[in-house]
Amino acid sequence: MLSALVRNMPIELHERLSEFSYGYGITREVENRLRATGLSAVPFLPSLVQEASLGFDVAFNVRGVPLMIQFKLGQAMRRFKPAPRPRLSQQFWRYHIDTAEPDGQFELLLKAEQDGARVFYIAPMFHDWEIYLGHFERNEVLKQSLIVTPSAIRSVLDSNVVPDGGHKIVYDDQRAYLCSEPLPLATVDEADLTEKVRADLDHRETSLGEALEELLSGFERRAEIRRAPKAGSPDHDRALYRIPSDDGRAAALRRRRLNRFMARGRSREEAVALVVGAETWSMGAQLIFVTSK
Repeated sequence: MLSALVRNMPIELHERLSEFSYGYGITREVENRLRATGLSAVPFLPSLVQEASLGFDVAFNVRGVPLMIQFKLGQAMRRFKPAPRPRLSQQFWRYHIDTAEPDGQFELLLKAEQDGARVFYIAPMFHDWEIYLGHFERNEVLKQSLIVTPSAIRSVLDSNVVPDGGHKIVYDDQRAYLCSEPLPLATVDEADLTEKVRADLDHRETSLGEALEELLSGFERRAEIRRAPKAGSPDHDRALYRIPSDDGRAAALRRRRLNRFMARGRSREEAVALVVGAETWSMGAQLIFVTSK
């Protein structure tokens, strides 16, 4: 009985993979792909928040696109519940996403996408560090990953009249579904990721500095895309812990952070880039500054 139970339990990816290592592999491959097309790609590093200068050359006055990548490590599954199982191969995975949390990860990423950033959720289609290392050596980590956008998730929810809340993305190496009830979810081919960024730069006149200003302004207006919560009682636990985004302090804290960066001698463009980068990083996502050379 115990052995059968163990066989049916999912494999927790965070126990067999490192999010740090996986995120590094994805970030380096995306950087290299963008640079191979003639673009400049500079990832935000959290250490920049405490340093006196950016420490690298980011041109804020040329055409640019903020690229955000959210890494997701979920579970490798052996059984789909509840039945019936959608079209999935024997090896399939899932990760959780909360589309209802006020000022949460999904809301930040969706608003950033709507305000002009390129935003992707990226999750592995493998579940062990030895397999990861092989993909890393061959520069195939991105190829062996699922890529979806926040807007695709919101579109599935809207078109099927599904309320916001806790959902699961279930996927194999060919297709993906938004659950609880399996709803087909559009994915992005790994080769198309860089093409989408390149297309943005080819068709926009917005400078990187202007694009980051738009994202910062959007951070203040995330409630615009918030849908009505499910019927039921409010979450009193959130009030107990005095979450800044719940009691109205988030905007003031963000503005103070911007003023502190500028008071240290940063230009307005640098300070905005740091505020956007730091807030994105605090949510667990990687921001990459992409510009034309």
